[in-house]
Amino acid sequence: MQNALLLALFSFSIFLGTVFEFSIPGTTIMQTGQTIAVLCAGALLGPLLGAACVALYILLGVMGLPVFSEGASGFAVLQGASGGYLIGFIFAAALLGAWGNAGLLRNPLSTFVGLLLGHAIILVSGWLWMTVLMGSHAAYDNGVAPFYLGSTVKSVLATALLLIIHRILPVRHRVFSPQ
Repeated sequence: MQNALLLALFSFSIFLGTVFEFSIPGTTIMQTGQTIAVLCAGALLGPLLGAACVALYILLGVMGLPVFSEGASGFAVLQGASGGYLIGFIFAAALLGAWGNAGLLRNPLSTFVGLLLGHAIILVSGWLWMTVLMGSHAAYDNGVAPFYLGSTVKSVLATALLLIIHRILPVRHRVFSPQ
């Protein structure tokens, strides 16, 4: 029961990340706060439950709930320019969960590095899919380069958030019991 509640709560937090969205010059892809929620879900829930909450979020969107950026929904979103990023969310959440299981979320520097790696996974996944849609150079120019600064800032914010959560809810390895 606890895991079901955590899945729902963190899936909802990923949706809430779409509230914080804005366009940036050089791309048609929106900058959102979703990656903070995705990476924190992995860091706090572990690799399996973190990835599962992202998969649930994607499933809800594919089934028609308007949870994706700009209120989008449906399978077509996975086939569009955002599809690779969404799939990358799953792998990035799993990475942060594994990073935490390895004890690498205990200090600000290693937490920040893990979050940067999570963002890199998301950007590479987005780039790979966009390469299929528009070629590698256009995919890089539209889907990776405009997001360097945002990914760095969001990694700093997520580091601070995770450190605050761990200070408020002190536990040995993770806020919620690992799977």
